[in-house]
This record gives sequence, C-alpha cells and structure tokens, in this order.
Amino acid sequence: MVSQICWIGRLVVLVIVNFFIDLALLRRAPQDLPASSALLLLLLVAGLGAGLLLGLTAGVGLGNGLLQSLLDLGLMLGTLWAALGLLERRERFVQTATALLGVDTLITLIALLPIGLARPLDAESGLLALAGLLFLMLVAWSVLATGHILRHAFDLTLLQGAAIAIGFDLLSFVIVGGLVEAAG
Repeated sequence: MVSQICWIGRLVVLVIVNFFIDLALLRRAPQDLPASSALLLLLLVAGLGAGLLLGLTAGVGLGNGLLQSLLDLGLMLGTLWAALGLLERRERFVQTATALLGVDTLITLIALLPIGLARPLDAESGLLALAGLLFLMLVAWSVLATGHILRHAFDLTLLQGAAIAIGFDLLSFVIVGGLVEAAG
C-alpha cells in the first residue's frame, strides 16, 4: 500500500513537472492548469526553496537569500493581484500565479548550473564565460515564458507580455536589490 502511494506521488510530481516544462516551452497555457489553491501553495513553498537555494549557491547568506526570495515572490504575486484586479480579471489569479511560480521555480532550479559554474577563479578556463552565456539564455527564456503566461492572463501579444516581463524584472531587481542591500 505504501509503495503504491509513493508510486502515485511520483507520477503526480512527474505530470506537474512535465506540465511546467511544456508551459515554459510555450506548448501549454496557464488556463490549462486547475485553479487549485493547494497547488499554488505547494509551488509557493517550492519557489521559496528554489530561490533560497539559488541565493546560497550564489554566495548570498541564508538571511539575505531568504529575504530576497520572500520579497521577489511577494512583489510578483502582489503586482499580479493588483494588475488583475485593476482589469477586473481577478478570477485568473490562481491559475496565473501558479503558472508564474511553476515556470519561475523550474528556471530557477536550472539556473543553479550556471550560478554554480560562475566562479571568478575559472575566468581563464572559460567556465565563467560559459556560465554567463547560459545564465543570459535562461533570462531570455524566462522573459519569453513569462510573456507567454501574461499574454494569456491579460489578452496581450507575446511581445507585449515579454516587454512587461522585462520591465517587471528590472523593477524587481531595483526594489528587491535595494531592500536586501539596506537590510544587509
């Protein structure tokens, strides 16, 4: 009985991960997700953990990594809540937030590789340049995937969604970076 439950659990995780891979590759849409508060909460915890792990891998302390992850997630979800409310589309919040958290968590976990490679001591070996290129590709992928999710949530074009994603990333970098720096 326990082995069957574990097997079912693994299958569910695999289906969820596959969905977010498809979403990040623009093959699925956020409205294909169930409007599940439980899944949203699960991905919020996973996103917090992934962000904290990324911060620790990048050499940020535990406290600052946790603060940065909390601020990033809070700013993203708060901005999404406000924007959907302004456009009277708040019923899309759970699916859109779940989609954004799932894709962000997926890309954050993948970003552990280039962040782990990015050591100044390896500058002459070319690993630092490779890490920078991989990270830049992940940022572009993140913008495209976020733009894809936003276009469905707000009835935009992919280009408009990507532009909003870039603007939000810059805003988040300034706000979260400033607050974490002030706290540290």
